[in-house]
Amino acid sequence: MNASYYDLLGVSKNADENEIKKSYKKLCLQHHPDKGGKPEQFQKIQKAYEVLSDSQKRSIYDQTGQDPDVIEQGRPSSGFGGMGPVDIGDIFMNMFGQGMGSGFSFGPGQGRKRKGPLKSHEISVSLYDFYHGKTIKLQFDQQKFCQTCKGEGCKTTVTCQGCGGKGFVEQMMMIGPGMAAVNRSPCGHCRGTCKQNSGTCVSCNGKKFFKKEKVLNVTIEPGMTPGDSLTFPNECSDDIQYEESGDVRIIFQEADSDSQIRRYGNDLHATHTISFTDSLLGTTYITTEHPGHKDSFSIEVPKGVLNGETIVVTNEGMPKRNTKQFGTFNLKIQIVINDFEKSVLKDKEELIKNMFMNGD
Repeated sequence: MNASYYDLLGVSKNADENEIKKSYKKLCLQHHPDKGGKPEQFQKIQKAYEVLSDSQKRSIYDQTGQDPDVIEQGRPSSGFGGMGPVDIGDIFMNMFGQGMGSGFSFGPGQGRKRKGPLKSHEISVSLYDFYHGKTIKLQFDQQKFCQTCKGEGCKTTVTCQGCGGKGFVEQMMMIGPGMAAVNRSPCGHCRGTCKQNSGTCVSCNGKKFFKKEKVLNVTIEPGMTPGDSLTFPNECSDDIQYEESGDVRIIFQEADSDSQIRRYGNDLHATHTISFTDSLLGTTYITTEHPGHKDSFSIEVPKGVLNGETIVVTNEGMPKRNTKQFGTFNLKIQIVINDFEKSVLKDKEELIKNMFMNGD
């Protein structure tokens, strides 16, 4: 049995939009192919989010348990003597007097779904750019509807003669002794759009689209974190299946790096290995990898520091987004005793005892 879209995202059927979005981001980080995830599972997660993040698609999925896009592509034959696609829900509505004149109609534009699917793209961002911010220009070719014919590909449109502009045709059918129902199916002439094309558009020569170069300015704000995203409404290419183009979502991921500094939330972390001698006398930690310091960044390691101790420096972490505050820099100390120090400890054991045990 295939997992439901709710199971794929790990949320309940009562989950709100924020819960679904949060779970989707987390799963994307876990299952993205670039991170070692399986492409098939990643695609399933994307499809589940596409449906559950759209209130209209989610409603259809909750009622039918089926992918709304699959349902829209064409309903299977009902098996009633080869009469073609039948809306079973309408049959029962007609049986109980709610069929004809109920207000149901394919109507204008019914041949297209309302809005195209969301398209997500990931961008790798360095720790430096997450710290300082940056604007990236994304350039790509975009397909848009011809403005002259609005994507129809024709000079004019006329009311469909096959259905009289209703978008559907009706056929009476017997479903039992003394029981009849009206089978409504999309008009074969206009496919439910209620209109038919006349002539060819001179602007696009009937192609319905034109291509243009599009540039998106993607602004990374200081303090953004991996998993944050920006959504650009209606910036997908137009598609004849949809009345409105889908949104483009840019998701920020942390770029691979050999840096010894790691980020956790707004804080930066590093580990510094020192000798036993340095732990007694003190030393200095110096790094050129701190994103907030152009040349180098140093921390004084005090005398007598303990193994595993963490030195915390305030306001030297990552900027906190939309504030003037910064996180902390956390330096964990690891003490390693080298062979020379071991030999000295062994040879000078009595002296050391006298120094530290009889110091008073």
